[in-house]
Amino acid sequence: MKLFLAALTIWSLPLFGMSCGSANVQNTAPAKPVSTATPAGETVTLTNDHPTASFVVPPDVLKNSPAILEVAVTKVVNPAAKAVTILVHLSPVNEKGELSNARINVGNFSLYPVDRPGKFMLDAADALRTAAETRMPPDAKGWRLVFELELQAEQSTAPLEVTIAPPNWKSDKG
Repeated sequence: MKLFLAALTIWSLPLFGMSCGSANVQNTAPAKPVSTATPAGETVTLTNDHPTASFVVPPDVLKNSPAILEVAVTKVVNPAAKAVTILVHLSPVNEKGELSNARINVGNFSLYPVDRPGKFMLDAADALRTAAETRMPPDAKGWRLVFELELQAEQSTAPLEVTIAPPNWKSDKG
């Protein structure tokens, strides 16, 4: 009988926990995070030969400074199964479309498993705030979000291809 009561008590704990909470529920629907996708529907592909690619940062993203940058890696070709790290930064672009040497670090991420696509979240709030406060050179025409493969010496011969979808800017971690 004691075993039965112990089992019943353990079984009922999750039910009791679900019923505990505030008696005054004000908002039953969770707030949906606001997200802004980059308008360009194109993807970029990073390879050994072309380790850098970028997307335009829409002006409203700089004004609103969303907290989270969601990066979706949609395709990975890495037959040598070498470690893959991708550096992410903001860089101003001039009238000719050339990236400036100035960089504002957003962060980096590594693929795991090394041959599988995935989604990655980076805290972009500080980088976007810095970019919005930065005085732009006279020939600057906006900002680009730059992705760069961090290549190791042993990776230069093995084929590597990483395809990234347009970034999704989210104002909330939810």
